[in-house]
Amino acid sequence: MFTVSTGNLPNKLQVPKGFPPETIAAIEHAARDTFVRHGVSAFQMSREAAISHEAGHAVVGAHEGVNFQSIRIFSRSMPPFGTVWGGWCAEDNDRGHPIGPDISVESELSIARVTIAGLAGEAVCRLDKPGSSLDELEVSRRIGFNAAFKLADPALSDAEYFAYAQELWHERVWRVAVAILCENWEPFMRLVEHLQRHGKIKGSKLRTMLAQVRRITS
Repeated sequence: MFTVSTGNLPNKLQVPKGFPPETIAAIEHAARDTFVRHGVSAFQMSREAAISHEAGHAVVGAHEGVNFQSIRIFSRSMPPFGTVWGGWCAEDNDRGHPIGPDISVESELSIARVTIAGLAGEAVCRLDKPGSSLDELEVSRRIGFNAAFKLADPALSDAEYFAYAQELWHERVWRVAVAILCENWEPFMRLVEHLQRHGKIKGSKLRTMLAQVRRITS
């Protein structure tokens, strides 16, 4: 697993190391298209959205067995966007991005859920925008599509496979990530409230808070 940032701007998208050029190109294309259609406002992130984003990663990560050592929220000036808020969840042991032909489907779907959890956190708080987390959205979808390739009937046409992969991602990645947050609303909001007050959390205090996260039946 990798550390997660809210790389939410067209020229500052954060892509985990090792992803192929086509993934990076797809992210850049999505950012340009969103910018053309919605303008600068699509990429503006408030402090509240950044907090919900990082809390989403942390809670879904805890559900999926990821151990985070710290979370912090920060701001920076970035013309023409003005003051932009972001955040960072640092994992105890950065194990990279374990996906590929030898990784189980369940493991890949879990990684895809943790990857998209920041956007899910924004969405459940109704703070997401058209340009929110395009990098993590694209990466999560591609991980989900890799899992779909292992499950799909080889006889499917390209169009049928694409439809199957989209449905798999929606049902077993996005829907489950949102459900985890909704079913763990109390620890999610406690973490949000702590970050609103202090802007950071780490160590035993973070572990104690995330220990309250309970498994759901997906």
